[in-house]
This record gives sequence, C-alpha cells and structure tokens, in this order.
Amino acid sequence: MESFAPEAQASSQLTYFDILFERTTFLTGWLVEGTIDTDALSGALTKVTQKWRMLSGRLQSMKNHDDETEWRIRIPLGDLPAEYKTYALTISTSEFPLSHYLPYPIPLVSRSLPHALFIHASTPRQFSLWESTSHPLTCWHVTHLPADPANDGKTHTCIGFSRSHGIFDGVGAAAVARALVAELNGLDWPVPSLPSSGFNVNPMQQALNLQLQHHKDEGLDDLKDYSGFSVLGITGALKLVAWHMRERWWSGADRRILLLPKDVLSYLVDGCRADLNREGKNTVQVTTGDILVAWVLKTVYSAGTSPKTIVQCSNLASFRSQISTETESFLQYPHNSFVPLPYPSLTVAELCKYSLPELSEVLASARASLAIPHILSSYKAVKSITAFPVNPSAHENLMISNVSASRILESDWSTIGGTKTLCGYRYQLTPNELMMTNTVYIAGRLADGSVVMDMSLNKDRVDLLIKAVGAISASLPRMDYI
Repeated sequence: MESFAPEAQASSQLTYFDILFERTTFLTGWLVEGTIDTDALSGALTKVTQKWRMLSGRLQSMKNHDDETEWRIRIPLGDLPAEYKTYALTISTSEFPLSHYLPYPIPLVSRSLPHALFIHASTPRQFSLWESTSHPLTCWHVTHLPADPANDGKTHTCIGFSRSHGIFDGVGAAAVARALVAELNGLDWPVPSLPSSGFNVNPMQQALNLQLQHHKDEGLDDLKDYSGFSVLGITGALKLVAWHMRERWWSGADRRILLLPKDVLSYLVDGCRADLNREGKNTVQVTTGDILVAWVLKTVYSAGTSPKTIVQCSNLASFRSQISTETESFLQYPHNSFVPLPYPSLTVAELCKYSLPELSEVLASARASLAIPHILSSYKAVKSITAFPVNPSAHENLMISNVSASRILESDWSTIGGTKTLCGYRYQLTPNELMMTNTVYIAGRLADGSVVMDMSLNKDRVDLLIKAVGAISASLPRMDYI
C-alpha cells in the first residue's frame, strides 16, 4: 500500500448520503464502433487524475469519537511516486465479434451486454475492498471486439467506467467523463482547486448541518417525512430483497435496453405540450423528462397489475441547486447529492385515469416542489444502514434515474478511434450480485436522436413498452424501426 508524509496529503470526509451506497459499484459502459487507442486514453487519464487530485486518492476509514466508522478520501498533494497508480486501466480482447452478443443494427429492445465486457474482475464492490487493496477510485476497462463479418468487417470497442457509488453519484461521474473527453481533445476544463493539507470538512456536510440548525432554531425540529428515503429495518430490507428476487426469477426481469426512436419521442413530447397549450397550461415547467417518466408509468401499469395496487415512483434527482447559496455553489460537488422527488403515491387505477399531459403536469409540479425539508428528512433517514429510496406504504416502487441532462452517454471518443457510440449501458454491481428490478435508467441520446433507456423490468412490462412504441410508430408516416 502506498504511503505519504502527513504534510503531503489531505483528508476529505464523506457523508451519510455516500456511505449508504458503500456496497455498490456503478458501471457506465459505451459500445463504440472502431478500435480505441488505449495509449491515448491512458495519457489523458494520467493528466485528469494528476490535475483533479481527489481522483488520485484512496479510501480510508477511522473511528470517530462516537466509535462509529467514518470514511474519508486520502488525497495526495505533492509529487507522486512513479509506482503510485492514480487510476486503473485494464484491457482485454474478446474472441467474439459484436454479432455474437447483439444483432446489428441494434433492435428496439435487446438484452444488456455482459458486464464483464466493461469491468475487470479485480474491481472492488464495497468500501472495505477499496480500502484494503488501496485501489484507485476510478476504474476503466476496455474490451476490443474483433472485425465483424456480419457488420461489414467493422471492429468495435466496449469502454467501461467503474466507480464506487459510495463516492460518486451520476453528476459526479459525468464530471469525470467530461474532464476526460476535454483532455482527449486538448481543451480546458474546470479543475477543482486543491484541498488544504490535513483534514477537510465536507462542504455539503457543513451546509446540511447549518440547515438542520436553522430548522431547529425556527422551531421546525420535527421534519415531515415524505416518500423519499425510508428506514426499512432488517425485516423490511429482507422483504425488499425477496421482492426483487421474485421479479427476477419468477417474472423474467432482466437488464434490457430500449432504444426509444427520435420520432416516437417527438410524438410524445410535442403532442403532450400541444395538449397542455390548448388547455392554457404552462408548458415551460413540463420537461421532456417529466413526459418520459409519465409515459413509462402509464405504459408499464396499463395492464397486468391490479387497479388497487399503490405505486410509488422514486425518481432520483440531484439537490445541489437547492443547497447552493449566493456564497457557495455545490453544482460541481462530485459526491452523492440526490433524493427521490416528492411524487405522490398513486393507485394503478389513478395512473390509468390520468391522461399523459395530466400526469406529466402532476410530476412536473412535484419536481418543482423539492425543497430543503425533503432533503433534511432524507438525510435523517440515510443515517440508517437499512434506508432505501422506496415508500414502504406502497405496494410497488418503480425507481427511475434520469441522467440524460448530464450528457455522459454523449462522451465523444472520436479522437481516439471511436467513430460513433452505438449504445450505452449501466450496471449496479453489489458483492452478492443482487439485481434491483422495476427500475428504468434514462441514459441519454445517441447521435440519431434515439433515447437509451436501460431497464430492469419483468417481461410483461417490457412487452407493454414494446407494444406502445410499435403502436406509435405505426401511426406515424414513413417509420420502420422494428
């Protein structure tokens, strides 16, 4: 394990929002056409991790005054020894071309590629292993796929970016990807300032403490709970695990990719906004994301589920802008800063009764209402190891994460041999290989305008989405997607 003199390092603490996900490794994968130049990739990674010194750090644990384990990032500040690794980059070559894994062109719905194409087996999946192996915080894995006779002899490359979800959320990961792409293109990017030598208080922790004290001083000590992070307890956590296992093994839930065609997206968004305009509603507040989430909800619960079933949609959203003040901005803060939006719980009957524009407006209003009390209520909950972003009062929870605004999928690999990105993938890897089901991850857009939706839904719900896209496609002129 590497060591540094005390004067040559900084220590930055993580918050409970981070520690909650200490047993999860998030993986973003890009499937690109062409052969990636790994030497050029390595050179850019070296520059990024040298400039943004937190990325060169290591996880470190210690006991605080309450005998609780506190996790920090140990950040080197001075010159680094040649043998010290500031990132992990592993490279492999597949014996099979892309057509072994996927038909081409990639169909409307396809199974996710094996995650082994994007991550090395040595990548840790829990804090204890990141620390004990002194493993670099950012991990990149490249798999070269040979020339494909089924696709005009083209080569392909899988690029994987793995990191502990206990350190980076989606916004933080996207910042790393943007810095790398900027470095690949020889462009400037906003390099975070070096931390001070020694212990550095987490600025988000400071802001949360101030808000908690303010609420207490104002007599608002009793924060109203909302359907965000909930403390499940051991029994509740086991029930949740059992539900996800049932969905996977009995109901056919699996990781699948839905490529929502550009014209179908335009039909949904333009039609929804036109209806709201005719009713004199404010369409500025209703975003494409609101409409997509409403469409997914209405579609997957349009058949096959009891009308009395209570559904909670947990749409995960960053709260950085709510915490940011005139004197301090958290918009570049890389660690976990998200809570589920305060959506109402709805029965399946209510979801079906709402029109798409009506439900989109309901979701948009709920999104706009996210405020400090919601964040503080979640912060109180995540101190428990059995906290989870679900509502235990609901019969089912549909989890959605929309990271399309971060543009991480649109990372440009053309300067190092990637002619275009064919698809993107997202994996949530745990030590026990638990797959969270009933989830939809809106990854972003491809060059042709299609939206990549990475789903872990049961087969019946996937079929409902396929049927819905097919019906829209059939109603539009000159469309032939399937």
